[in-house]
Amino acid sequence: MIVSLRMKARRSPLLRTLLHYITLTALFLCTTGMAATTAYRSTTEQLDLSGIHLVVVASTELKEALHNRALALFKSAGLSLPDSGSSQAPRLATLTLTLNPQPLTDICPGKVLYAPALALTEPVTILRTSTVIQDSTWLFETTRQVREPITAEQIEADLDGLINQFITDYKAANPLGRSQDKPATPDVDDSQSLSLAPDLDDRPGDRSLQAISAVSLSVLAERWSSALKSNAVRQLADAGFRLVPDAAEGGAVSLSLELTQRALGIHCPGKVLYERGLYLVEEVRITRRPRVLLWIDTWLQESVRIVPPLSLQGLESDQHLLLQEFIGTHHIQ
Repeated sequence: MIVSLRMKARRSPLLRTLLHYITLTALFLCTTGMAATTAYRSTTEQLDLSGIHLVVVASTELKEALHNRALALFKSAGLSLPDSGSSQAPRLATLTLTLNPQPLTDICPGKVLYAPALALTEPVTILRTSTVIQDSTWLFETTRQVREPITAEQIEADLDGLINQFITDYKAANPLGRSQDKPATPDVDDSQSLSLAPDLDDRPGDRSLQAISAVSLSVLAERWSSALKSNAVRQLADAGFRLVPDAAEGGAVSLSLELTQRALGIHCPGKVLYERGLYLVEEVRITRRPRVLLWIDTWLQESVRIVPPLSLQGLESDQHLLLQEFIGTHHIQ
């Protein structure tokens, strides 16, 4: 059976909205005694944990303790990840735990920007090109927050929630624990095998892709979405792209432009959290698990800033620059 999942950008506002809903659902189910899994449970099926490299992104003072705490949670669940100093098994995938509050001393004194997240990154194959790249196949994160400084106890609680969610998904996808014991072979017919590129390209903003001629465009920019989309359509059309209503149309890819502003209120008066990004979303296969298909970002340009509210003209300027970067990277042949 082929499993197809739609997965948005790792840091995209749309994805965080979805994951916020999933988080609330998980909390509700936990209070009712039910074990909640995410939509990405299938991506952990037959995942060999002995080939996972755990990376913790946190302050120097907490990194080692958080790393050990994460390993202990796996062990208490009857699972194990290799120690960071072990080199006996090849590293097939990376599990990145991000618990790194960023001080906003010069912008919002006394506040931090915080977005706890856990992501599994491994080789995936772009169906359109048969190119193999590194990308996220499992992801759980929360909305970026500007808030008071985070205590070590709060960070530990966030770690527990993220790791336990991954464990819940993993155990649901591998009820017999067979992937913990030995790696599984891909369950794909030889007659349907893909021609894979020999090298992995893990540069998220500069991937060599074949020519793109047809694009399905979406724009998320609150009340200015329609106006900005009209401008974006003209810019892409002038560059030679054919705009289609649905990425399912033959040869088309999905291009998502997001320019969102979120007022920070008392946390940072007069400022907004401005997240801008352009995401090329297309279908991929998990290379180790060819029957599992995902819709993920294969190219992106994004940034996060805390600034005074932007006008329509400011958003138009940013949109033009983002699209120009995409047009310059993806030449039409």
